Amino acid sequence: MPGPIFYSTNPWYATEINAKYRNGIYFAWVSEYFDSTKAHGISSGRLIAPSSDPFNIYIRLRDDYAREDTNSSLIKGYRKTFGRLAKNWLADGSLNEDQYDEILTTARSHSWKIWRPVLYVIPANAIAAVRILSVARADRAAYGPELKIVDLKRQEFDIIELE
Repeated sequence: MPGPIFYSTNPWYATEINAKYRNGIYFAWVSEYFDSTKAHGISSGRLIAPSSDPFNIYIRLRDDYAREDTNSSLIKGYRKTFGRLAKNWLADGSLNEDQYDEILTTARSHSWKIWRPVLYVIPANAIAAVRILSVARADRAAYGPELKIVDLKRQEFDIIELE
């Protein structure tokens, strides 16, 4: 049974893309643990990989953003993901050519402000259980549970920027 809150860490630019180009519908990999190292000792939550742990992602992204790390594998991954998604959206007609170019140009730009980390805090009771999807083991980074919500609406969660 999931906890009362789900967490997801994302670069700020992901929130902008969803708000501006996806009609306010967000896709979020989520965890019921903000910091999986704090999960109960016998919980499978302790087995969530650092690359899927919201706290670890937040710290890594915050540090890479603050240091303007041009070799950040995390930021390179986001750039690649945004490019792939924009290409898919262009192909399915949900994005036009100008919007596609805007997403790619921004993701590839040298602006570091777009990579600042934000934390989505999602009350579990705001989301119908059928909308919280379990990620298949083959697609998870480790044994620990990973979840996703593919149709998250902005009014269903808060966005927090930690200092």
